[in-house]
Amino acid sequence: MKKLLGVAAVGLILTTSQAMAKDSRELNHTFAINNASQLDIDFPVGSLEVQSYDGSEVHVTIRIEPKNDKGWFGSEIDLSDIELNHSQRANLLSLKLDNDDIQQNWLVKMPKSMAIDVELGVGDIEINELSNSVEIELGVGAVRIDSALDDYKRIELESGVGDTKIRGLKNEANTHRKVVSSQSSYQGNGQYNIDVEVGVGDIKVRH
Repeated sequence: MKKLLGVAAVGLILTTSQAMAKDSRELNHTFAINNASQLDIDFPVGSLEVQSYDGSEVHVTIRIEPKNDKGWFGSEIDLSDIELNHSQRANLLSLKLDNDDIQQNWLVKMPKSMAIDVELGVGDIEINELSNSVEIELGVGAVRIDSALDDYKRIELESGVGDTKIRGLKNEANTHRKVVSSQSSYQGNGQYNIDVEVGVGDIKVRH
């Protein structure tokens, strides 16, 4: 009897493990940018990592999983029904996945020739080898931008509760702190702009 119970327990563990393993999904998309010069990304909760490269396509990988742990029996959310909304017109490629019930982890590889505009409710944003303009609105989280350029026309960083830093550029940046808030600004002779606003969290731009 004990042996049968042991086998049944192992079977339950295996079944549960398989169910939990299926409790996530990966979305993969590739977009030819044609004449698009700006990429817009909008989602409510998760993380975003952006990499710039010399190319003519935008590659997107999104891992999605339930935001809340439903316990041993997995989530009630059917991840198979969730798809990325995308549209491309004139000079703009827009990507949106508006679902508050899932955690989204984005990895985006985009051409250096594109500017990027991001709206995220809660999460972290990391942009590597930035070579263009960027505009970010983040409710709660952190933003880190590693720039391939050492100069910009203008940089404006604002955090309602948190810290802002600009490091390693040609000119000196100005930072003003008021109790819990922080603002950093930069003026230079570069071609591009950086605008980042965070409600709660830190912002760092460095070359």
